[in-house]
Amino acid sequence: MIRSLAGWRAAPLALALGACSSQTPQAPPTKTGSALCTTARDPGPAVIRRLTRTEYGRTLRDLLGAGLVDTSTLPPDEQALGFDNNADVLGTSDLLVEQLAGLAEAAGEVVAKNPTPFAPCAESAADAACGSTFVATFGRRAWRRDLSAAELTALTDVFASGQADVGFSEGVVRAVSVMLQSPQFLYRVEVGGDAVADLPGAVRLTSSEVASRLSYLIWGSMPDEALLQAAAADALTTPAQIEQAARRLLADPRAHEVVASFHAQWLGLDGLKELDKDTVVYSTFTPALRTSLRAETERFVEEVVWKGEGTLSALLSASYSFVDAGLASYYGVTAPSGTGLQRIDFDKTRRAGLLTQGSILAVHSKPNQSSPVHRGRFVREQLLCTTPQPPPANLEIRPPALDPRKTTRQRFSEHTTDAFCAICHKMLDPIGFGFEHYDGIGRWRDTESGLPVDAHGALTGTDVDGDFDGVPALAQRLARSSDVSACYATQWFRFGYGRGETTDDACTLAQLSGALTAAKGDVRELIVALTQTEGFRFRRQEVTP
Repeated sequence: MIRSLAGWRAAPLALALGACSSQTPQAPPTKTGSALCTTARDPGPAVIRRLTRTEYGRTLRDLLGAGLVDTSTLPPDEQALGFDNNADVLGTSDLLVEQLAGLAEAAGEVVAKNPTPFAPCAESAADAACGSTFVATFGRRAWRRDLSAAELTALTDVFASGQADVGFSEGVVRAVSVMLQSPQFLYRVEVGGDAVADLPGAVRLTSSEVASRLSYLIWGSMPDEALLQAAAADALTTPAQIEQAARRLLADPRAHEVVASFHAQWLGLDGLKELDKDTVVYSTFTPALRTSLRAETERFVEEVVWKGEGTLSALLSASYSFVDAGLASYYGVTAPSGTGLQRIDFDKTRRAGLLTQGSILAVHSKPNQSSPVHRGRFVREQLLCTTPQPPPANLEIRPPALDPRKTTRQRFSEHTTDAFCAICHKMLDPIGFGFEHYDGIGRWRDTESGLPVDAHGALTGTDVDGDFDGVPALAQRLARSSDVSACYATQWFRFGYGRGETTDDACTLAQLSGALTAAKGDVRELIVALTQTEGFRFRRQEVTP
């Protein structure tokens, strides 16, 4: 019965998704912020964003209830600029369309078993009038706004066809299936409302559109009833109203999921899943250790952001972390009492913040050795937002061969002695050499190849230039860097707004960087600041050819 309807459901969906397909992403500018901010204000490009796999799953959870529809089979989303929610690469495929159609029908079956949360009348008066009530109520939540009269009529007709063919439950299944396959559910469609008097070419987002922006920024999911009511009352128009709503959402545990997701993607933690390490060189790098390393970093971020200092500085330089018995052995520290992850204080000369955690160190290494290049690139790109020039396409890239007579530093120093290689490597290797106390899976070492480790490094082209000895010293420099603070704000912009920055976003980026500085690096205040920009509240007005 349901299967026979798949054709007329999936075909319109494919066309709808195709019309919103991705464009080729543009490279972001190498420098952003106050230096590029002029008096010419602009909310920046307006993009139509498809729900990511994760957002789709959370939305169904909050719409229907936890665990009722399994979305784990959805394919992973492509990444751009390090994040999986970039609108430019959120494309579609025949497989995705087919899977979304199946999930929509499964959701319809779930709702049909208990439609009363959306239409209490179904318990006693499951008739056409009740069906219309169901469509209006469910549609308001699924589409994250009130339905127009035309939409309500069309969807009620879908419901009525199912009720006439089979009964009330089939009307529910068909109506839900259509709503959950529609662009209004799968995409965050924004049209905007009134023109902004003092910002030519821009329109103000409607309160309903702001509600969705808020909920997907902070919860990665749909608006709750309080947000929907605020939108219906047009009470999400001023910065103060939006800030108040943002702070309420941040107080909800669902905000923790989004903060964890941002940091996991920013740090590249997903790389642990398929990390290929030489089993002879690193025989202790087991699947259990991978799991524990990721859990440690996630627990550390949770503690710093929500229970501890709450600052970027602490993320980069705090000398505590969380270990279980296996991690205690890995780090060479005394195992804590109790089970699971327990807080410990590290030797401040050896471990400090995220940069010395095994998850990051192992991911940014080679299969059989450490890598000054990978680790230096991580600092440049993720913490300083500087992308080195890529090597020539015809250049064969391979690390120096292992030599039991030489240290990693000695082998990789060939990069900077070769004039051709030095062009890029002088930006990367001097930073990466500071990580040489950590082997290819992040364990501490004092010697390598029988020789003392030299972990002296240098920062250049930043506001905290200078020599340093070891990562804890590097972390202290980065923790007080305005460049790093601005880059962290930029990374949140990319994640929160679902796109790369352009020169038109210079004032927005300057505002975010300034807000983070004013808040002394408080991560939660930066998230609130993301809701206060003109780029968040407005969009460019569509120009009709």
